[in-house]
Amino acid sequence: MIFEVDEDRCFGCAACVALCPVNALILDGLLAIVDEPECTHCEHCIPACPVHALSLVNVKGTSSIGVLA
Repeated sequence: MIFEVDEDRCFGCAACVALCPVNALILDGLLAIVDEPECTHCEHCIPACPVHALSLVNVKGTSSIGVLA
């Protein structure tokens, strides 16, 4: 599974960043960025997003960082 941030929806409110227990989310300008190796996929951030820009995606044939295995 990989974490996906919808760049068209995210506006950089930082609600997800504030709730991440392992500090795997940062803001780059007005976009949340996930540090995939640090992310534990606890999903605390997903319901915090007011615009539903965060999701976990099951990607078959990829590694945890989204590169073809």
